[in-house]
Amino acid sequence: MIEWFGGEQNVIEILIPLFGICALLIAPKITETGRSRRYFVPAFIFWLSYQVLIGLEEGTLIAFPHSIGLISAILLLIGFIGLFFRGLFAVWKERESSISSE
Repeated sequence: MIEWFGGEQNVIEILIPLFGICALLIAPKITETGRSRRYFVPAFIFWLSYQVLIGLEEGTLIAFPHSIGLISAILLLIGFIGLFFRGLFAVWKERESSISSE
């Protein structure tokens, strides 16, 4: 089954965003995350999808046509980067408003 995702290295790379998703789902129970969580969770889901797509391309289970795989990977990466920076902007704005209210 590990070969379906292109080997051990790709499986480890898939586990990194999966750990991030789990951490973000547990974080509200520990601390106040504010509005940034609604941007970071989809960003990590896009990253996970990107890693799974790359793993499937290199693996033995599914072979996407090159153009579909490339376009999908680029769109997932752009989605991850956009949502990640939008989440950082939300954290920055929330931090700025909490400093000014003190």
